[in-house]
Amino acid sequence: MRIRSGHLICSASLLLAGLVGCGGKEKEIDEQVTKVSDLVGLCSGRHSTTTAAAYTGAPPHPILVVRPQGSVQNMLENPRLAGLGPAWNPPGPATVQLVACTESDGGGADTGLLCPYPSGRSASLRMADYTVTVYEARTGAKVGQAHIEARDTCPLSASVYRQEPLVYATPSRQQYVNALEPFVNRR
Repeated sequence: MRIRSGHLICSASLLLAGLVGCGGKEKEIDEQVTKVSDLVGLCSGRHSTTTAAAYTGAPPHPILVVRPQGSVQNMLENPRLAGLGPAWNPPGPATVQLVACTESDGGGADTGLLCPYPSGRSASLRMADYTVTVYEARTGAKVGQAHIEARDTCPLSASVYRQEPLVYATPSRQQYVNALEPFVNRR
């Protein structure tokens, strides 16, 4: 009994020493940033240290805005933010300092509006609320959050082939700018 208990104490001590020995080390680069999908992973909970630009220096800080259902719509240039300059449409994924992940908090009442789509079909528009979480692209550290109440902006694309299709409002260009400008222009 005494030998077994001593063996357990020794094993536990070695395990603890191994765990302590693994901590305290500075994070190494886990992932090279060569394409947008390398950064969009932040919105799925994949937080690794990357080669993206650090969130430091003078503003503006280039931001990748991942729209709702980002996995379907991963693109560096967000059409809603076109014309706002390179801080809002970074020239390449390695220059991105911030990633803004747009997540739906749920939908609400019918707005009474219809969203027309190129197929010739339309969908009823419903209100929706969103939380936009901003992460540092290099470290995956959470920088902050903003909330957006979308009421009248149709999604850029939607599946409208079922009977009586409905879609949820998405944040407009101005709503994104109002919510994210404090992060982009932080000194």
